[in-house]
Amino acid sequence: MNKAMIRYLLSKLLLIEACLLLVPVVVAVIYQESAKVFLSLGFTIGILALLGGLGLFFKPKDAHIYAKEGVLIVALCWILWSFFGALPFVFSGQIPDIIDAFFEVSSGFTTTGATILNDVGVLSHSLLFWRSFTHLIGGMGVLVFALAIMDNAKNGHLEVMKAEVPGPVFGKVVSKLKDTAQILYIIYLALFAIFTFLYFLAGMPLFDSFIIGMGTAGTGGFTVYNDGIAHYNSSLITYLVSFGVLAFGINFNLYYYLLIRKFKSCFADEELRGYLTIVVVSTLLITFNILHLFNGNLGSSLEMSFFQVSNIITTTGFGFGNTVEWPLFSQFILLVLMCIGGSAGSTAGGFKVIRCMIVSRIAKNQIFSTLSPNRVLTLHVNGSVLDKDTQHKVMKYLVIYIMIIVSLIFIVSFDNNNFMTVVSGVISCFNNIGPMLGTTDSFSIFNPLSKFLLSLAMIAGRLEIYPMLLLFLPKTWSKR
Repeated sequence: MNKAMIRYLLSKLLLIEACLLLVPVVVAVIYQESAKVFLSLGFTIGILALLGGLGLFFKPKDAHIYAKEGVLIVALCWILWSFFGALPFVFSGQIPDIIDAFFEVSSGFTTTGATILNDVGVLSHSLLFWRSFTHLIGGMGVLVFALAIMDNAKNGHLEVMKAEVPGPVFGKVVSKLKDTAQILYIIYLALFAIFTFLYFLAGMPLFDSFIIGMGTAGTGGFTVYNDGIAHYNSSLITYLVSFGVLAFGINFNLYYYLLIRKFKSCFADEELRGYLTIVVVSTLLITFNILHLFNGNLGSSLEMSFFQVSNIITTTGFGFGNTVEWPLFSQFILLVLMCIGGSAGSTAGGFKVIRCMIVSRIAKNQIFSTLSPNRVLTLHVNGSVLDKDTQHKVMKYLVIYIMIIVSLIFIVSFDNNNFMTVVSGVISCFNNIGPMLGTTDSFSIFNPLSKFLLSLAMIAGRLEIYPMLLLFLPKTWSKR
């Protein structure tokens, strides 16, 4: 194992986080915040600069990174960025407990949107901005962002990017990996700018537009007010947010195809069609199921159901209203959508639509094979045959995915007696969604151990399990 290269790249990444923390410093200057806020940000930047600078003094002789180093760099980077990103909240006293702060920032970087805060009003403008800025950074991936701006390191970036980009199959949009990262980030930031501007035009204050825009882009869900999007009391804003999060739940490779006018490759994508079909069907089912809660007002029922469906399937979780009183049928649909998630290659979390499609087709082929044992059955996705190795990987991922969720539910159940709260809380964190079903409380209701485990679950879910699992295996750290 090339431990020297792991240390070297992590040092670079710590310096990048130090630079990113200068953005909330600017916000603190604009809003003329207290000296304590400036000191909390300054101390954190200083610690990161010191540790990062020391690590760069010892440049490794061997710059190669293999699969093992790739997954370790990804897992360690996300944990370290979440820990150091939490320090300004602790130093300022706005979230004094380190576990709570670590949970909050892990939730930010993984674009989960879960919070331990019962009142976001305790946060200053600069730390409120930093909290949502982590959504924007983590949305496309911390390492994808770093790759877009760092120098190339021989063959290493492929392993790093493969370990971080969500989905069963990794694909580059162009031949050079760094160019792929830059193209994806340009598209990502352009969409962010468009929706931030639209929110401002729709009546949001400029600061709010940036906060909600970052939450939309990262499909995160952190807001400015305790009542979330409902605070604006605007159907236009509600629908804009709903369409915005849906846009970021689509595979970003498809946007690249649109730019280069490969319209057929974009609109013929089976995952896109499946994703939109699930949204439409779920919205209609919930609309009519909750119609009585809105006194038969079809427009209000449709607005609420579309907002909740788009926010849950894209794992965004912007708050709007209370689903505790919804019929069990509608709550169950939302619980299923929590697990499905958005598209591979998007900023959304979850199991991913493409994996659900593959699993359902494997099941169908298995049923048909019992009727015709000698029949050769192939599985097609987007017109191409999916090889057996990829099929097996998807099924193995499903097994591990279920095992981890069940294990977390078992552990967290000691901390809370409400079945829906525990199950939805675990699924929410592991799938990077945010809100829990069955309660209006924040995650502050859990004890420190549960919050720490759920923080790691958020990172594991964002990195699609394997990097975090391998991090804790002794064999991973053995010599090559």
